[in-house]
Amino acid sequence: MRFKKYYPLFAVFFLLLISNISFAQSDLEKVNSFDTRFKQYEAAIKNAATLDECKVIGENIAKLKTDYADSKTLIEKSLQISYDEQFAKIERALEVRKGDFTQIVQLTTEVGSLKDKVSDLSQQNEGLISQIKVLNLKSAKDAATIQSLTKLVAQLKSNIAQRDELVRGIVDSLLQEFVKTPGSLNEAEKQAVFKKVDNGNLFFNIERTISDNIQFMKVTQTTPDDLSKMKEQYRDFNKVWRQIGPKLGEVYLNRSDKSTQIANIDNMFAEWNSRLNEEIWGQVNKLFRDKKLAVLPFKSGDQFVNSVTSFIDDELKNYGVKRASESENTFYSFTDSVYFKTVQPVWIPVLVENNMMTEANKDTVESRIAKWKEKVAPGSKMNWVYIGGGAIIIFLIVAYFLKGKKKVVAVNEEKKE
Repeated sequence: MRFKKYYPLFAVFFLLLISNISFAQSDLEKVNSFDTRFKQYEAAIKNAATLDECKVIGENIAKLKTDYADSKTLIEKSLQISYDEQFAKIERALEVRKGDFTQIVQLTTEVGSLKDKVSDLSQQNEGLISQIKVLNLKSAKDAATIQSLTKLVAQLKSNIAQRDELVRGIVDSLLQEFVKTPGSLNEAEKQAVFKKVDNGNLFFNIERTISDNIQFMKVTQTTPDDLSKMKEQYRDFNKVWRQIGPKLGEVYLNRSDKSTQIANIDNMFAEWNSRLNEEIWGQVNKLFRDKKLAVLPFKSGDQFVNSVTSFIDDELKNYGVKRASESENTFYSFTDSVYFKTVQPVWIPVLVENNMMTEANKDTVESRIAKWKEKVAPGSKMNWVYIGGGAIIIFLIVAYFLKGKKKVVAVNEEKKE
């Protein structure tokens, strides 16, 4: 019974204990709630897909800062952080993310302008190609037709060059950062790529660029300079595509329509290169055919070497069987009229530069030509001809002067008599 007088004290102590535990739980929940929301906003900044989302995140961060201002000391002590520094850090991260979307808006505007220019040039090219086809179908071309054809081809060439440059500009401006991005993209970054590609109509414009370059070869007579420049354009463009194509394939992995387009562009690049190679080798083949030289057709550096050496070997075997003059005519037609006149100075630099043949291939061909020369037109034979001819000329000159001198002497003697 004597403990009854302490009951009030026990009751007060118990209430204080319960109260402290409740306050402790409330503080812990407050700290955890703050920490959870703060981390959510950090993640939201990284995954933001639009400028509007960034604006909402900014408003939420400002509200979080205000809501927990009274608990600043508690939060700093519990999480071992600086309250103000943490908010300064997250606010800077948000501004950086906003900057990303501002840049995208600027690029979208720029791409929209480029897209319009590309579309105009594409329509012009389509009309030019149709007109050139019509003029080419005319069996007899008068001067006016030829002049119109020349003008249309020049305009088409200029348009294609401009359009190629614009499309490359779209690729470079939209995908420069994308190419540099390491690893896989998060969903927000993928959405940004989708927007860039769609706004630039990128896939269609790449396809159209390749198609127009192929059409240009079909409807015009290309020069070595044309083909060299087109090969360089292909090489540069294909290099960029090989960098971005696989990355775009990863981004559009679940979009079958886009995956199909990417695969189609891969095939179109292969076709473009194949058509260029066919055109280049076709023009080199034609040089031999035009001179009625029976060199077997070739489509590569090794085939070129094999065809030329086979032709020369046949000529060497037949030397002495057919007339010497005929063998010599074939030799000079091959060397002076085709190989050393056009193939070596004009086409071989293009072929070597574009890895279509090697310096070793060139050396092999010219070594075989040198052996052919030794047989058909050896240097010693030619030298004796030149020496003999020179000796005859010298003899005639000396004889002429001696004859003149004798006449002068005879005249002088007559005068003395």
